[in-house]
Parts: sequence; C-alpha cells; structure tokens
Amino acid sequence: MFAAVLNAQDVIYLNNGNVVKGKVVKNTDEVSVVVKSGETLTYRKAEVREVQIGNSEVKTPKEPKGKYVDYSDLDKGWWCAVEAHAAGLWYDDHAMGAFALTFTNGYRFSEYLKIGVGIGARYNLNHDNDYAIYRQLHNIQAPMSIPLFVNARGNIISQKSRMCVPFWNADIGYAILDNFFFDAGVGFRVGAKRNNFVMSANFMGQVINYEPDDTDFGSGILFKIGYEF
Repeated sequence: MFAAVLNAQDVIYLNNGNVVKGKVVKNTDEVSVVVKSGETLTYRKAEVREVQIGNSEVKTPKEPKGKYVDYSDLDKGWWCAVEAHAAGLWYDDHAMGAFALTFTNGYRFSEYLKIGVGIGARYNLNHDNDYAIYRQLHNIQAPMSIPLFVNARGNIISQKSRMCVPFWNADIGYAILDNFFFDAGVGFRVGAKRNNFVMSANFMGQVINYEPDDTDFGSGILFKIGYEF
C-alpha cells in the first residue's frame, strides 16, 4: 500500500481551498484517499470540489467568491418546519376533531433547543351532529381557524451519529376565529442532522366557545407529522 502511495497520481480539491495528494481508494458518496504517510483520509462529497485521477500536477485554485458553509453541519442557524396535525378533543360531553397544516420558522440555538413562531390553517370537525347544527345556528366555534403560535423543540439525545432520535416539542398560541390553545409531547426525528422527517404524539388543550357567552376547556391527543429543515 505504501509503495502505491509513493507513486500516487491523484489530487483532491476541497471546498475550503485545501488540496490533498495521494491514492484515491473510494470515490462514491464519500472520497477516501491514502496519503504519503500511509494514513487514509475520508471526506464527504459536500466537502469536495473536484477529484483528479492520474494527474499529480496541482492547479492553483481560484479565489472563492464567498466563505464555504456546509449548512447540513451547522449547530446554530435558522430552521423551518412544515407539519400536518390531526387532533381529537373532548369537552362538556362533546367530541371534536381538528385537522391543521402549519408552517414554523425560527432559530436553532443547538440540537437540543430550537424556538420559532408559526402560522397555519385549521379545520374543526364536530362529531356530535345535534351540537354541530346548534353551532351553525348560533354562529359559534368557527369550522375554520388560523392558529398563531410559539413553538419550542429539541433533541433528547444527540443526532450527530444517529439517523433516528427522540425529541420533545411544545406549542402555545391563539387561533383566530377560535381561542387559546397549547400542546406538548414527544416523538421521533428521522434523517440527517438538519433535514428530518418528524412525527410526534402530543397532549393538547383548547379553550372552546361552546355557547355565545360561555367557554369551556377541551383536551385530547394531537398527532403531528412533517418535515423539518
């Protein structure tokens, strides 16, 4: 192996401006090169600008236009999530379902804490037919509402060397045409460090206008599924 390295004619150009010479032994999703010392160095494809096989002449790299940033490896920065919600609530001997689609945007302080603000569209489906007719006649508990909320979430264990990790999440906010709500729960995040499919089961509480001049508190289970990046 060492003799092969001495006669190596391969050159790797990295995005950070460095140049590595040696014998390329892998060039797929990762690039591995054996250098003169006999050590094997491995780089992710996102770190590699160019691989030259069989040419020991090193080209002078062009001055980069900007600082290279590998977004997928950042511990801090902006994050977003798009999620679908399905909930079942019970209050005052009535049952109500709710379906929502939300978008959240915020700042990632670390993999253990992310805070954001969100907006969505929610459709309330009442399972009690008599009460649904009463609601329509009195124009209460709007079928459609617009939730505005603050969200916090974070990993329970590190995702640096794992594809799937548990995480916690919580929301508190107000739904226009509806009322105050909150939810909190745990779930799983599946994917890379900054690009994940997320799913969770939450306990949800909702203030409900079940009569024109009166309110009640409903509680139930909320399921979320979505994509976070």
